[in-house]
Amino acid sequence: MGVRFYESVVETNGYVPFHWHSSIELIYVMSGQFIFKFDGEAHVVQAQQFIVIASGVVHDVTSTANKALVLQIPLDFMAQYCDDPANLNMILKAPTDESYQKVVGLLNELNQINMRQKAGYLFDFGIILLMILKTVVLKFGTAESTKIRQDTSGLKDIITEINRHYTEPLRVSQLARKFGYNPSYLSRLFKQQIGITIVEYLYELRLSELYQDLIKTTLPIKGLMQKHGLTNERTAREMFKKMYGDLPKQVRLKYHR
Repeated sequence: MGVRFYESVVETNGYVPFHWHSSIELIYVMSGQFIFKFDGEAHVVQAQQFIVIASGVVHDVTSTANKALVLQIPLDFMAQYCDDPANLNMILKAPTDESYQKVVGLLNELNQINMRQKAGYLFDFGIILLMILKTVVLKFGTAESTKIRQDTSGLKDIITEINRHYTEPLRVSQLARKFGYNPSYLSRLFKQQIGITIVEYLYELRLSELYQDLIKTTLPIKGLMQKHGLTNERTAREMFKKMYGDLPKQVRLKYHR
């Protein structure tokens, strides 16, 4: 049926660049913390909380070491039960909300069913899945779309370009020229819709890749900075500490004593 449900365990800090899905996505945090950026805002999700992200919503994810449940429900599956799921947007609710707590309970139940896999468990899995989908669509869903949500689609090609070429010396003027924008307008548009500037996003991408190489390899830090397009080492160190709480050398020592 194309539905994906799994338990994710990550033992280090992490970052997933801006992306989007052709499905609705629920992430329930069992331990650790996530920060999702979309619609120009940051949304913090702590342990025992979840977030639901509509199809096509451009978002990135910053996380600490964590354990989480991830449920992705494709649009073609949803189309069997609701009209026009591609244009269904999601309203964030408080963790104290009754429907919010209902979804938390159902996600935990779904996880138990999936782990035990007793005879006939797929019947129970399907029942709980539909209960989650019904609650999300009726209690969290709305056909209304914010202007930011409508306009963000125009930046998807630019985000894809940045994600592919982040190690190169990309400039706002270069991106604006390639995609037919005025540089100043593109800068304002990106900041308004994504929540950070293009330069900040480039640094987040480069620093997250540097972090992964620091913990997975013993290659010289200076060489890794060059590999990931971090030509200004002083600025890179300052922003790395702001993002991860430690300098690159300190992170390296934590994982390679």
